[in-house]
Amino acid sequence: MKTTLLRTIGALTFGLLFYDQNLGINMLLFAMVAITAVFITQKETRTRKPFIFITSLYLLSAVFVFTVNSLLSITTCIVTFLVFVGSISGKQNSIYVQWLNGIYQSLLGALHNKLDQKETSPSKDDKSNYGFIVLTITIVTTLVILFAGLYSQANPILNSWISKINLEFINIGWVITTLMGYFLLMNITSRAELDVITIPDRKASIILSKKSISESASLSLHLEKRLGVILLSALNGLIIVYIITDIWYILQDPLEDAATLSKTVHEGVNALITSIGVAITTILILFRGNLNFYKKSANLRKLTYLWIAFNIIIILLIAFKNYQYSSGFGLTYKRLGVFIYLALCISGMVTTYFKIARTLNLHFMIRANARVAFIILITMSSFSWNREITAFNLSHVEHPDISYLLKIGETNGDLLHAFAKAHPEKNTDPEGIKQQYKAWRFMLNDQTWQSQTLLNVLNR
Repeated sequence: MKTTLLRTIGALTFGLLFYDQNLGINMLLFAMVAITAVFITQKETRTRKPFIFITSLYLLSAVFVFTVNSLLSITTCIVTFLVFVGSISGKQNSIYVQWLNGIYQSLLGALHNKLDQKETSPSKDDKSNYGFIVLTITIVTTLVILFAGLYSQANPILNSWISKINLEFINIGWVITTLMGYFLLMNITSRAELDVITIPDRKASIILSKKSISESASLSLHLEKRLGVILLSALNGLIIVYIITDIWYILQDPLEDAATLSKTVHEGVNALITSIGVAITTILILFRGNLNFYKKSANLRKLTYLWIAFNIIIILLIAFKNYQYSSGFGLTYKRLGVFIYLALCISGMVTTYFKIARTLNLHFMIRANARVAFIILITMSSFSWNREITAFNLSHVEHPDISYLLKIGETNGDLLHAFAKAHPEKNTDPEGIKQQYKAWRFMLNDQTWQSQTLLNVLNR
């Protein structure tokens, strides 16, 4: 009874928060409701540190919907909600498995839980089956309304009686939204997981297992080690030459030649995609098995660590050139994407180092990099990038591309308006900025308390 009452209150709150509303503070308020409901119905989750961590990330992502209110922050909040739901049952699973479990539980959690209870205790007589009562009322009401409508078409007297029934006081949209809220809360307060992906992922080891080494295998490992030493020595020599010449190019003020700088950044990223992939693949092939446990492989390990360090230096050099390019000619979403990709490349190289140093396997690298990508996603959603890009370009670029800033969304209308007033000589599109500012004001005035955002609060 307590669980049903909790779900009902939560559903009514859901309908109040989301019916005919934009997304804003309602996402944060619902996050509090969802977390409270899970903590009350699933008491064991309160003491699980990994679940508390995921719960904190979910709450933080909901805060960003209120403070930033961008498409990225909203998408991140939804993704984090699914990971939060998937971690209710999934203990120590990968982020992507928790996400899949979150989708499954959000849609079928209550049904899965009911079927599971029947399998474990089929003889149990539940005299207080509130779920059955709700289901019965729903089915009976739906069918009565359906057949009443059908019969009224065939009987004019019945049709006149039914037409006199005034149900305008019932807001069908709000009722449907509230029922969706009840359905969602009913599922997330149940325990469900996809065993076909959860159990193998949970049992999978991240540590490499050592196999017995015969005399012939020992000779093969010696040859592999020698090949690896020669290969990595040559690659380290080549990468040193690249780093020296790249630093030389940076010191020559590349902003003077915009075309060359643009080419080196774009082609550098494309080349980096290939080189990082080849580097990690080469290392994984070399350290795929017993070479990890070969006592005479110390030199190969040192060369590998050196190569990883050199690759990270290359990544940092490309990041610096991308920053120079952005400072001189403006930050764009594509250039921002380059920074994100470079951060993921560093993550890949660091996890490769730990894979070798601690004799871990490929499963560890996939899980670790998925977690890093998840953290980066949440971090990126903490910024309103339309406003950040606009503010950066207007303050760092001598001749900012106003047309581009007008295209990325109306959330920067106040920044462009202030810039146009302060620098009329640089305003290349006064009418466009005027319309953008009007759209920005309309967006703020159109918000209700449920869809309230921090930007709206600060500009009232």
